[in-house]
Amino acid sequence: MDRSINVNNPSVIKFISDITNTIVSNIAVDHYFSLTQEKKMNVLYAVFKIIKTTSETRVKLDDLQFRAFLSALWKRNEESENYEIAAILFDIINNYDSIKDFIKPPVKRRRKEPSKGGKPTNG
Repeated sequence: MDRSINVNNPSVIKFISDITNTIVSNIAVDHYFSLTQEKKMNVLYAVFKIIKTTSETRVKLDDLQFRAFLSALWKRNEESENYEIAAILFDIINNYDSIKDFIKPPVKRRRKEPSKGGKPTNG
């Protein structure tokens, strides 16, 4: 199965543009290059979450397709000279596994109910 994305398709171009606009409207990326590493990681987590949430409203992507989409998004922003966003996306691609693991919701475990048998009472 082909996992590539046709980035020249008008609907894909609009989708990429919409996601870029969503990022810019929610995150201040102007001084990304001067942030500390810790603050950069916070930005990466936030942008990853925005992209994941926004993309899931329109299309269901598996892990490989989502990575390909991130690459297409990064290349388009670099071509459009949105260097801060391109750098953020490049850093997300390079740290994808650690960011994805951090974003995953915690696994909920069912608690066993205590047995009602317990000790017999004198009565």
